[in-house]
Amino acid sequence: CSSFRELWSFLAPGQRAKGAASMVEFEYDMTRWKDAKIWSGGPVEDWEVLRADGSKPAVSVHPRDMMDYHGLSSMWPRELYSRAVCVGEEQVTEVIKLQEELKFHFYYTGLDPRDGTEDPKEYMCLVVYSKANWKDIQRGLAQLGLELNAEEAVDKDTEDLAIQMMLRASDAWITYCDPWMKREFTDDAGLLQPGKVYRLNENGLQEKLGL
Repeated sequence: CSSFRELWSFLAPGQRAKGAASMVEFEYDMTRWKDAKIWSGGPVEDWEVLRADGSKPAVSVHPRDMMDYHGLSSMWPRELYSRAVCVGEEQVTEVIKLQEELKFHFYYTGLDPRDGTEDPKEYMCLVVYSKANWKDIQRGLAQLGLELNAEEAVDKDTEDLAIQMMLRASDAWITYCDPWMKREFTDDAGLLQPGKVYRLNENGLQEKLGL
C-alpha cells in the first residue's frame, strides 16, 4: 500500500488543485508501480504508457486484478454448525489430527483439574462444521469413542475472534485453544446474571458458589 503523500505526488499540479478545491475523485498514475517489488495490479500490459500527444487512456481496475481475489472474495461468513463434546487429555491431539481429513474446525479449552496442577485432564470442546461434512465427521469421531451433543447453529454476530475466523475460513481448518481454564459449577441461588463480569475474590462470591 502507498501513503497518501506518495499517491499525492503522482498527481499533476492541475489535478491537485482540482482535487483540493472540490474533493472529487483523483486519477493516479499507477504505471510507476510496474517495477515495484510486489505488483498486484493485474497484467503489466494493461497499464499503458503515455501516448505521443501526452494523453493516457484510462485503465479499468477490477478487484479480480488483486493478487488474492479468490481468497478475499471467499471471506464471507458461512452457514456453520457446532456440537459440544468433552475430550480427555490424550484424545485432544487425536481429534486435531483428524481435522483436515474430516473437514471441521476445533475449539477447545481445559477444565481446571483442581488437584494443584495446571495440566487439564479433560477439555470442553466445540466441533464446528458445515452440514455437508457432518456424516463423515460423526463416523470419524465415533472411532475415537466420542459422541457429540445436539447441533446448534453458529452465531454469525459473535464477538469471539476464533469463531469469526472459522466462519470466514475458505481453505483452512482452524484449531483454537482458549488458554483460560474453566470450572464447572451450579448457580442454584441465581447469584450470576448473563453477560455480567464477576471477580471470584469479591463479595465472598467464591465461597457462595463453592469454588
